[in-house]
Amino acid sequence: MSNMTNLDEWLSSEGKPTAVYFSDADCVEYVAEDTTALYHRVDGFLTLVYDETSVIPIGFKLKGFKKVLDEMMEELNLDKSKFVELVSVLESVCAKIGNDLFADQKRKQAYDAAAKLAKDVKLYDLPLAA
Repeated sequence: MSNMTNLDEWLSSEGKPTAVYFSDADCVEYVAEDTTALYHRVDGFLTLVYDETSVIPIGFKLKGFKKVLDEMMEELNLDKSKFVELVSVLESVCAKIGNDLFADQKRKQAYDAAAKLAKDVKLYDLPLAA
């Protein structure tokens, strides 16, 4: 899960939205609302999570996260002991996709929505040592 390992402590916490890294699946998932969620796969990296209306994005899932993060940390020479803003990871992927992203308007809108949701999300429990 995240750095919260005591189940009793976790159950008694306020339950605020948190980005979680799942090492077995090598993905990060962030869902901002506790409601019925519908998952829409955008591409091999991004899945957007919508509320029950299928209109309002409430979260996202990023697959292959460790590889992308490792590449980004190396290219930008970032300190692996510090936190990483999730929006930085999305920006890094968008830069790599480049013109292909802008050619597909729906894909671009999906990445824009994910970046907006990720704006204030930080990852503290990073998959850097694996």
